[in-house]
Amino acid sequence: MSLPRNDLGSSGIRATPLGFGCATLFRTSDSAQRARLLHAAYDAGIRHFDVAPMYGLGRAEPELGSFTRVRRSEVTIATKFGIRPTLAARGLSYAQRPVRSMFESRPAIRDQARAHAATPSRLLYEQSGYDARGARRSLHRSLRALKTDYVDLLLLHDPLPGSVRSDELSSFFEDARAAGLIRSWGLAGAAETTGEVAQSFPRIPVLQLPGDIFRQSLRCAPAGSVFITFGVISRALGRIVQHVRADESTRSRWAKIIGADCGDPDIASSFLLRFALQANSSGVVLFGATQLSHVRTAAAALEKQLSPVADKSDIGSFLSLVNTELRGDATAERRGA
Repeated sequence: MSLPRNDLGSSGIRATPLGFGCATLFRTSDSAQRARLLHAAYDAGIRHFDVAPMYGLGRAEPELGSFTRVRRSEVTIATKFGIRPTLAARGLSYAQRPVRSMFESRPAIRDQARAHAATPSRLLYEQSGYDARGARRSLHRSLRALKTDYVDLLLLHDPLPGSVRSDELSSFFEDARAAGLIRSWGLAGAAETTGEVAQSFPRIPVLQLPGDIFRQSLRCAPAGSVFITFGVISRALGRIVQHVRADESTRSRWAKIIGADCGDPDIASSFLLRFALQANSSGVVLFGATQLSHVRTAAAALEKQLSPVADKSDIGSFLSLVNTELRGDATAERRGA
């Protein structure tokens, strides 16, 4: 499939509207399956890939680099700095496959481990600095790992207010861009904290923010930036499917109004992705996948959303049902948090 490209500001970067996020790639323990997922995304026309030094405990960048090396001129790559795996984590990365295989075969142990690991351990990740020195060291490590001499986007990874030396970073970004090491830069993280950090810069070329149908971050984002949205499916999917499956009358009513069964996770995922593509039509929407069927679902959703002849009124009906029946629950949940 040949996909159109969106201009990411004045940088000259032209990216496909759908991008593949590598954050969830290592939930798949088999390296051959990870390679198949990257190939499937590429074969579907996707040419934007998002990664970070911390993904896969340090192994995501090298694996993506091996895949994109012979396709470098065709793809855009975004990586980040500010958070990196510790030396201990890099050592553990090679044990990911047997550990994940054990979790898959013994769900009780997996659930117990998750219950005791709600937040990333300090033993696994460390902040490498949101300053020019930290950015420079991280960029050169990423270039080596990705097997390339430049990245299209370099993003501050989850910066917190007060942690960023914006003046020296602004100078660093311009120097790195002039040297051909990066094409553009930006911030990636939670909407509230990232928006506050963004105010310390005169301008932010790219903002990468979470943005599902409940958390429509772009409505309150700073003007003048190009947007990349992520997390458009994961949190919203469970709430919607659970609601639709609550009773047969709800499931039947939604199917009648929308013309599709949103009790099916693949169908609900498709609607969430199509909504995200519509809401951020001039930027990039990221999705992750652990199964080839997830890539096919994403590609089909994009194809329908881009089709000039497809009837897209179902998206409006879907949004109306979500707003009417689920928006109050989502607002209450955020206030409780």
